[in-house]
Order: sequence, then structure tokens, then C-alpha cells
Amino acid sequence: MNTEQDNRKIPKSISIKWLLILVIVFLLAISAGVYFAKPINATVAKLTPTSQTDDHDHQAGDATYYTCGMHPWIILPKAGTCPICQMDLTPLDPAKFSGEVSIDPVIVQNMGIRTQTITRGPLVKTINTVGTVAYNETLLRDVNIKIAGWVEKLHVDYLGAQVKQGDALFDLYSPELYAAQQEYLIAHRANGDKDNPLLESARTRLQYFDITDQQIANLQASEKPSKTLSIQSPYSGVVIAKHVNEGMKLDAGMQVFRIADLSKIWVIVTLYEYQLPYIQTGNKVTMSLPYIPGHTFEGSVVYIYPYLDTKTREVQVRLEFENPDGLLKPGMFANVTLENKLASDRILAPREAIIDTGERQVAFVALGNGRFQPRDVMTGIQTQNDEVEILQGLSEGENVVTSGQFLIDSEAKIRASLARMLDPQSEKNPEKQAQNVLSSLIPSLANAINDVLKTYLSIGDQLAADSTSQVTDQAQKLAKQIDTLTAQTISGHEHFWHEHPQIMDAKTAAIQISNAKEIKTMRQHFAILSINLAALIQLTGVPATFAGTLDQLHCPMFRDDQGGSHWMQASGDVRNPYFGASMLKCFDTQDTLPVTPISDSTVPAATTQPAEKEHAMSHDPATLVTHITDSYLAIQHQLTLETLDEVAKPLKKLNNSADMLAKHVDEKLAQSVKAVSEAAAIKTTDIKAFRDAFAPLSDAMTAMLKQLPDDLKPDRNVYLTYCPMVKKHWLQGKKEVRNPYAPYMLACGSIKEQLLKSDDKESEK
Repeated sequence: MNTEQDNRKIPKSISIKWLLILVIVFLLAISAGVYFAKPINATVAKLTPTSQTDDHDHQAGDATYYTCGMHPWIILPKAGTCPICQMDLTPLDPAKFSGEVSIDPVIVQNMGIRTQTITRGPLVKTINTVGTVAYNETLLRDVNIKIAGWVEKLHVDYLGAQVKQGDALFDLYSPELYAAQQEYLIAHRANGDKDNPLLESARTRLQYFDITDQQIANLQASEKPSKTLSIQSPYSGVVIAKHVNEGMKLDAGMQVFRIADLSKIWVIVTLYEYQLPYIQTGNKVTMSLPYIPGHTFEGSVVYIYPYLDTKTREVQVRLEFENPDGLLKPGMFANVTLENKLASDRILAPREAIIDTGERQVAFVALGNGRFQPRDVMTGIQTQNDEVEILQGLSEGENVVTSGQFLIDSEAKIRASLARMLDPQSEKNPEKQAQNVLSSLIPSLANAINDVLKTYLSIGDQLAADSTSQVTDQAQKLAKQIDTLTAQTISGHEHFWHEHPQIMDAKTAAIQISNAKEIKTMRQHFAILSINLAALIQLTGVPATFAGTLDQLHCPMFRDDQGGSHWMQASGDVRNPYFGASMLKCFDTQDTLPVTPISDSTVPAATTQPAEKEHAMSHDPATLVTHITDSYLAIQHQLTLETLDEVAKPLKKLNNSADMLAKHVDEKLAQSVKAVSEAAAIKTTDIKAFRDAFAPLSDAMTAMLKQLPDDLKPDRNVYLTYCPMVKKHWLQGKKEVRNPYAPYMLACGSIKEQLLKSDDKESEK
């Protein structure tokens, strides 16, 4: 045992030298791996086929917008770090912000989403209603007795009896008729020649008593007067009234029978007044009876009654049908379908594809592979087969969702909201859509704008420096400078400050800043001040005398629930007034505001030209009325053409003329003229909103024209017209109806009154 222990070799301990060598080698290996990792990976990537993951990463790298994983409401257009936590931003797919919705095709099938193709076809308006079968009044006939007598024999003795022309109705005994027979026989025996005037007189007398030629021939053949003669039916039809019995004495002129011809009958239907524009005489009509299943009758509209029931607002319409078999009986109820082909070729979509929110109409277009796009549409008339006319928004051949669209509507709204927030031209930033409306600035106006901007920038610099020491005084100063600015008169834009109320909103925000005690509240009001003042500068432009360049920047973090906030500052380093030192460089967009040159004149043109213009126009109020009327008619004409391209000039002329006229007429008329001027202050460029504002302008114009004295009435034809479809009035210069509210139904409406009349008769054509 001891020998074995002695034979074992006891290992020697590792020296410190070799241990240090091993550690150094290990560290060198790690360093080399780190250093050569990127080149090695790049080489391997070139040799390795691209995977699906690589594709996905590439697409993400091409994304336009970036977000923070910890703060997902942070969405910026450039890569960088989160302004809150400083984490690296990660890319987002821009398709998520287009309003487009993507759903897995399997889920689409499980949701039961169905689509249908947009087609073109005839635009046929169909109205379903109920009618009542009635007698054709043009085929009603009365049988009246023309001689007094007694009924010896009644051949047609009940109502509803069918009679033919020539059938005996009853046998009549009449002493006068008997004497007429004797006179005829005496004249015939005396001289039977046709030239015998007595014979012809006796024959005519019998004929006037409704005695037929055959009965006269029988009398002549028998040469003996008959006690009674049969009164025959002059018409064919059904007896619907009977006022005779056997033995009854009849007096001359008495109605004995009423006979109705039922080979053609009428059907009376009632329609609401809003349906009248779609119906006209000659339209095709289809009718069916519930008690004659499978049988339809074809007819037409023959008459539209010229009045309506004031209580029910209904109008009667008369239809006519052939009734050879007598199946249609007066008093029956019938189901009626009226059709009118309004156009031969229109874009048509299924009615169930349109979602009506009350404010707008939306359809979902299927793009394929589970992708759907919400589309704003404008619809027209609903047609047969439950289709609707598409005026705007959809094209032939596109596929629209007809079932299940409500299941994807909420997701589409979220995407659309994000798209509006990120779109620099979105409705959240209306100031970016404004255009410079002043071609030049007079020196006094430019100086006033510069003073306002200088004080505004001073407030912004104070807030960016997290200081409030001078903000209150500067805000009070700014409010006074805004008053000085609005006191300036702008030549050619006399109503500029009234048309653009942003300046008064800016003044209110300045006053609120001066009253605020905390910097947080000041910054909230400064955001409102910036929005309104920037919108105004977009309209006036930055004066060319302003020192430096003025930029507009956007901070997505401040008031992020409202799409962020803008501010203005001189070009240079970014100085965010909303966060100060905590996020001084936070912004995502920066635009340079437009510059407006200074006019050469040192005297404001507005102080002379409008006065001269007013002086020239004030000599003739009648001319001003003519300008107002012609300008209104020009605007009305443009709306019928579905355009606002030529509206600005007549609208401005109308407004200016109304202002001048109000100063040169009596107080009562001046009130109506001022109402026209106020209604003409239409600022929108959206044609739908413009039409909404055109209605009160039309009402104001109507009231003014009705109050005009004869010496101020222009030599014009002006007609007051009304459309029952839109329930609005307008004025027009010709008798042909031209509807400015509904150009797709240009002729819808009727003339109610002629307000002005021209001496030129050719002008009415």
C-alpha cells in the first residue's frame, strides 16, 4: 500500500506565468470575435438566401414613421430617440396610417364578408304605392228622357246590367209621342215624297224624341201609331245608376240610367310631394291585384292633379289601363309600381354597400388579399333592384363590401384618424391649407404686423427659457398691438378682419396669457395664440421688412391628443416653448412662412380708393341694386354648373355694393340690405358648404327685392323658385328652372313668384 502511494506522481501546481498567458489569449480571442463579427455576418448574408424575416426587416426599414415601444403615442417621421425616455425609436409600417384595413382572408371568410362589383346601367326611378280602381269619367254616359210619359215595360230592371248600343231599355207611353206618330203618318199619306217638308219635319221631331230610324220605318210600314215605343240605349256598358221602375211617370229631362263603359278604367294613386319630380305623364306603370295572383296589368300615367292635400301633403295621380276582360272593377285596391327612366347610363352600386353616418356616406372598397379601403361617396337616386346612383367616389368595376362592413368600420376609423394626424395637410392643421391673399402690404400695415410678431417671438423665447418674468407684460402689450393692427384698412379687402376672426381669437389668447399665473397655463394659451396668429400670417404673409426668416414648427408631444401644437420662431436653433429645457429640440416639421412685398405707396391706398369708390357709387342707388342682383344671378349660375371657379369676383362685388347701398337708403330698407351683406360673407371653398350658405343669402335677397321701391327696381326678370326636394328657395333670371342646390336634378323646382320684371320681352326667353 505504501509502495503504490510512493509510485503515484503528484501533479505540480500551474505557475502564475502560464495562467496569465491563458487569460491574455482568451481576451484576445473575444476581442477578435467582436471586431470581425460584422464583416463575417455581412459575408454570410451575401452567401445566404434572403429569408422572410429579412424581407420583413427591409420593409420595416423603409417605413416613414417611427414610434417608441414605451410610449406608443409618440409617432415621428424621422429615426432617433424618444423625447420622453430617450429609447431608440422603432419603425412603423406607413400602410397602417392610410386608413386602409387589412384582415386575414380566413377571417374574412368567417366574418361572412360579401362583395359586389360596381356596374353601369340605366337610372330608373321606381315608386311603389297603392291605388284604387275607378270609373273612366270620360266614358260615363247618362240616359235622360226628353218627353213626359209613363213606363209601360221596363227591360233593364237592375243595376250592373250589361247593355249594348241599341238594346231596349223600357217601353214608354206618351200622348205627345203618340201625336207625333200620327202627324208623321198623315204627312206620309198626303205626300210620301222625300221632298215633302211636312214629312221631314215630322220625322225630325220623332228623332229628337230618341226614336230610331228603324222604329220610324216600322211605323211607316204598319201605317198605324203604336201606344208605346221602346227607348233604346245609345251606348254600350254597365248600368251603374237606375232611377226608373215599371209604371213610373217620367218627366222631360229626368235621368233614367247612367251607363259606364269599363273597357278602359282609371286607377287613382296618391304620392308625396317629394316624389313628384320623378313622375311625369306617359311614364310606364305596372299594376297587380292581390286577389289575381300572377297577373299584371300594364298602363301609363295620364294626369297629375295640379293641387295637393294641405293636411297630408299628398297629390293624386291618374293612371289608365285597358280592361277588355272586365277583370278590373271600380273600387278595387291594387299594388302599383311607377317607373321613370331618368338617364340611360349611370354608375350604380348596391344600396347595402353604402353606410350613411348622417354627415357623410361611406363605402368599403375591396382591394384584394383581405385589404379594404373606406371611401367617401356621394349618392344620388335610389333605383329599382335596390341600387343607388353614385355621383362621386366609386368607379365601374370596383368591388364594394355589401355585408359585414360594420365589422371593419371601427378599425377604419382608427386608421383614418392616425392618417389625419400624420398628414401635414390634414384638417388638424388648417393653417397649412391657407393661402396668401394679399399681394402686397402698405408700410403702416407691415409695421403693425412686425410689431405683433416681435412681441409674440419675445413671449415664445421666454417660455422656451422656462421663464415667466416678462411674459405678462409682453402679453398685455401684444393685445394692444393687435388692436392697432385691426385698425388698419386693407385696400380691396375692406372686410378682411371680419372675414378672418383668427386675429380676435389671438387677442383673446394674449389676454388669457397675461392673466395666467403658472407657466403650464401660459403654454396652453400660447398654443391657441400660435395657431390663430400663424393662420393669419399665412393669409397676410410675413412683411418683407421683417428681420430674418420666420419659420413655423410643429411639436407632436404638446397637446398630443389634439395632434400636437405649432409655434413660430425666427430661423435658427429650435427652441420649443412648450417644454423648455426638458425637450428644447422636440419638433417633427418645420416650414418657412411666405413673405409679402411692401407696396411703393407711402400713403395707404385703403384710405383713398374705397372712399373714391364709395363716392362714385353713391350717386346711383339703382345701379347698386343692379350690381347686387346681377352678382347674385352670376353666383346662382355657377352653382348650377357645379363649380366655384368664377364665384369669388361676383361675391365680392355683391358684398361691396350692399355695403354702399345700405348707406344711401332709408332705415327699413337698409336693414334688409345689411342682411344681404352679412349673408354674402361666405368664406368656404367647399361647394357643399357654399350651397348651405347660399340658402340664407337667397332668403335675404328675396326680402330685399320685395321691399324695393319702384324707382330702385332694376330692369331685370327675377323669379322666386322653390325645390320641394331640398326645401329651399332661390332666385333666377329665366323661366327655365335651373336648380343650384341639386345639379343632378337641374330641372327640379317650380317658379312661385316673379319679383322683378324687365321691359325687354326678349329677356324672358
